[in-house]
Order: sequence, then C-alpha cells, then structure tokens
Amino acid sequence: MRFKFHRGIALTLAVAILAATSPSTAGESWQPFNPFADIERKKAAKRAPAPAAGAESRPYLSPMAGKDNAAGGSDQSAPPAPRDTPPRDTVMREALPPAVPAPVEKGDIAPVMAADGSGLPHELWRGLTAEALEKLISQLEIPPRSPALHGLWKRLITADVTAPAGATADGKFTALRLEVLYRSGLAADAAAEIAKQPPGASDALLTLLTARNELASGKAPRACEIVQAATSAKTGMPPRLKGQAILMSGYCAALANDAASAGLAAELAREQGEPPSPGLEALDAISIGSKPKIAVTKQLSLLDYRLVERAGGLPHKDVLQRGEPALLVALANDAATPVDLGLPAAEEAAKLNALAPDMLAAIYRANANPETADTLLAGGKLQGAFRRAALFKSAEAEQTPMKKTRLVRAFIDDAKRNGILFLALQMAAPVIAALNPQPEISWFAETGAEIGLASGQYDLARRWIATANVQGRPGGSLDHWLALADIADPNLTDRGQSLNALDTVAQSGRFRPDDLHRLATVLDALSYNVPIPLWEAASRTPQPTTGYLPETGVLSELQDAAKKKEFGRTVLLAMKSLGPNGAEGAHMIALGDSIRALKRAGLDADARRLGLEALLGAWPRSTAN
Repeated sequence: MRFKFHRGIALTLAVAILAATSPSTAGESWQPFNPFADIERKKAAKRAPAPAAGAESRPYLSPMAGKDNAAGGSDQSAPPAPRDTPPRDTVMREALPPAVPAPVEKGDIAPVMAADGSGLPHELWRGLTAEALEKLISQLEIPPRSPALHGLWKRLITADVTAPAGATADGKFTALRLEVLYRSGLAADAAAEIAKQPPGASDALLTLLTARNELASGKAPRACEIVQAATSAKTGMPPRLKGQAILMSGYCAALANDAASAGLAAELAREQGEPPSPGLEALDAISIGSKPKIAVTKQLSLLDYRLVERAGGLPHKDVLQRGEPALLVALANDAATPVDLGLPAAEEAAKLNALAPDMLAAIYRANANPETADTLLAGGKLQGAFRRAALFKSAEAEQTPMKKTRLVRAFIDDAKRNGILFLALQMAAPVIAALNPQPEISWFAETGAEIGLASGQYDLARRWIATANVQGRPGGSLDHWLALADIADPNLTDRGQSLNALDTVAQSGRFRPDDLHRLATVLDALSYNVPIPLWEAASRTPQPTTGYLPETGVLSELQDAAKKKEFGRTVLLAMKSLGPNGAEGAHMIALGDSIRALKRAGLDADARRLGLEALLGAWPRSTAN
C-alpha cells in the first residue's frame, strides 16, 4: 500500500513537470499531433526571411534549461537551432503503452431486441436449456395471479425469439409453448402459434396438443379429426400421452353415441397407465348408460368436463371452484354454455388472469339483464355477476356525468368485494374516457385517479388528482396519489418530487403498519431516496413476517439471473419468488428482490407496474371515495 502511494505522488509530479515545460501556452489553441510537423518547419524556415532586429522571439526551454544557466551554460536569449526530434509531449505520447480497454461483460452489452413488438430481447432464453425451461415452468402457478406479471408472462411466452439451447427442430420447444399457452387459458394465442408451423408437421405430441386446443376453442368435430390421426400414429408418441389421446378418442365416440367404443377407450386408457379421473368414470358410465357419481377433488380439466357433460354433468359450483383456466375460458366463450354458468365462469377466468378485461367487458354486455340505472343504484334485484354486468353496461350507456360516475363507483365497489378490483378499474377506463374532470363531480376524483393508475393512463390519473384541489371538496387533497403515479409511470423524468406528500399521510396514521413497510420496500427496491419521516414511521413497528417466501436458493438464483441479463429466467424466477397470490400476497423480502431483479434486468416498466400492484389495493382512501 505504501509503494502504491509514493508511486502515485511520483506520477503526479511527472504530470506537473510536463505541464510546466510544455511548449504551448494558454493563448494557443490545441492542434492535433502531426508527425511531419518538423519537416514542414525546416522547409518553412529556409523560405522565410530572417527576423528583424528587436523582433519578439519565444525560445523553446528544455526541462533542464534552468540547470544549464545556473552552471553558466547556454544563453536563453538566443533562439535554438531547429530540432530534428519531435516535441517532448510527442515523445511521451509515443512512449506510453496503448490504453487497454476495461473488460466488458456480456450482460453489460445492450441486447438486440426482438422485432415482434414484445419489447423483449431476441436472446430471451439465454442461460436456459430447453430441459431447464420445462422444469422451471412446471414449478409455477400458471397463469400467474399477478396482473403485472401476467402481462409480462404473456409477452414472454408468445415472443418470436430464438429458442433455448437444446431446443432443436424436433418440436419440443413448440410443444412446450403450446402446453403453457393452454394451461394459461390462451387458446387463441396457441392457435396463432400452431398456424406458424410448417405444413405436414406430423409430430405426435404437437398433433395431440393441437387437438386439445381445438377442443378448448369449441371446435369438437375438428378436434376429433385430429385426434384420430394422432392415435393412428403408433410410433413417436410417448406412453404418457397415449392415455390422453385415447381418452379424447373416447370423447369422440361419446359424441357419436358409440357406447361400446367409449367403454373400450376407458379400458385402453387404464392399460396405458392413465390415473383415475372424472373423465374415466364418465366413460364407464356412458358405456353402460348410467349417470356417474363423481367427486372432483383437485382440478377439473376441460376434457374431463366434456366427458362428464356427456354423462350427465356436474353442479355448477364444483365446475367454478375446480375448473382449470382453459375450461373456464372455454365455458365463458361458448354460446351453448348456460348463462348462469358462463357469466360466473368468465369472472372466475378473469380472476386467474386467463381472460382479458376487454373480453370480460364484451361478455358483460352480451349477458347483462335489463335494469334501469336508478334501480341498480337503489339496490335492485340482481346479485353477483349479473349485478356487476348490469352496472357495467348501464354505466357505459349513461350520458349524465353525475349518474355515470355513481354507476362506475358502484360497479368498482361490487367488483372489489368479489376480488376483481384491479380488473374492474381497467374495464372502467374506456367508460370514463370522454368524461372531463369537473368541480361538480370532484367527489369522483379519487376513483378517477385509481382508474388511471390501474389502466396505465398516468396523465388521466394526474388530471383527476388536480381536480381534487377545488375548494370545499370532501376528502381533502389527493397529492399522496401522485406518489403512486411517480412509482408506476416509466416515462417520468423528474422523480421523487411527490414523495413529500406521503410524510403527512404516514404521520397521521392512515397507513396500516404492514402497508407502511410494504411502501418502504417498494420505494427502496426502485432506488428512491425514501423520506426520513417515512422510514421513522415504518421503524416504529416490527417488519411483517407474513406472506409467501420461496424456498432457500430461489432469491439468490433470481439475483444471479438479473445480473447476467437473462431475461426469461429472471421473469420465471420472479414468478416463482412471488408465489401464487402475486405482489399483494408476497413476503416483503420476496417482493423487494423481485422488483429489483426486474429493474436490473432492464424491465423497468414491469418492475414499476409490480410495485403499483403491491400498493394500490391498500392505498389510503378518503371517506368520500
């Protein structure tokens, strides 16, 4: 350490000496180094006339000139003879070794983005083999319950990018994508993926998945045509899939009222090792013409439901509680589904993020019972999903601003009680799009801010917040809502200015202790300078220990993936870290690490969306709201 210190002093002195002896002056402009400068100077000196007597000359002083004078050496008044060597700064420049650039890690290089509009890099699956990807996905709750992660998940799995290492032309990666799209209830996206496959693709796994997707899309005859070709191909089908293919062929036999073939299919499926299921019991019952007694213990698949439906059906309650996402979406989109099953199934699918807000809105419009706005606001006779559908449709049709805002607020309140607040706020955004914030409806400002934030229309949220500052508005200022807009908006340039409004809210006790810790966690993960009063308010209570926390090692893997810019792996590990209930149900540590990882991996907008999701449901609201 001492050697390095003295060496640094020596280098500093050397630089100072060179600066003192440089031939340039402050009045001269810097010129680039010219290696032929001396030759040009000699030629110019021969052509130029001798300087006149008394003319001002500026001799070049060598670093040792002072020493020579002290010894009675050279005279500084006379100009030196032309030099054959370049100036000293040139010598020093040539003597220094070439600069060695700092090593650049692969993760520091800006990724090449995919051309499909997903906003994700082309090397999305870097760091994952096909086998590792399949294993990781098998451990996840699909579709993710977090709305923020679901949007990212859908972009991830539908992106047109390079396949993971080891995913060759044998169709394994395509089959994996079709499987997870089906499990996510995204039959339309799976159909688009199938359409990309080359004509004549005969992979048995791909064929079976295609047949299942046709069934999910409500095209049972087409599914039967495909599965017949799949079961005829004895080669290339793994044993574990033969049972599923035989079950589907049994369903096709049941559609054709062929009881004997249905019973034979049940026997063959058992021989292939197919475990007991409602579908097998239904095939047995169909073969003998009886009605089965079926108890659904875990999850009801789409194929199981269709088989049981042919045998007599199940109570709607069991279907709604146990149905897989693909089944719930299929029921919601099938015109033949009874309305008292189809409409609640649509809401259950939306809760799982298997149905988009605009799709649920369309189903509401198609199935809403007629009831006047005044009757709905007074309570009315409708209940559950039918009341929410009627409120939504009535709010869309209403033209009076006051009544429209009251209907929207009633719809959001009802949706919140049913666990679909975030979804309802997104659905309400087009309803109030043409509604100008005005003083006479300033009571609605907080709801307008919520709608703007949930739908990603942050300027809309700020306009409604500004409306709340009118004199006499019940509930007071809404400036603390600007902090949520600050957190969520990825395009904001001047950050942190709105955080001061949180101090007053925190000091007044309007945040619950757990929510205060959650707020500090999100701000810290997004690299904000958390206001000291906010830290102090949070420190007065112990940090919560509730919420989902993944097994040991997952969070370390998440940090490693983010550091290496392994985008796909980062997203999947964030899903695994947050657990089945998304950002709101995650442990503080898991929430903070997931936001940091997404931000570090370059997914800043998604990290901010996750932070908003973690806070919006418990954000302090005024009594007027």
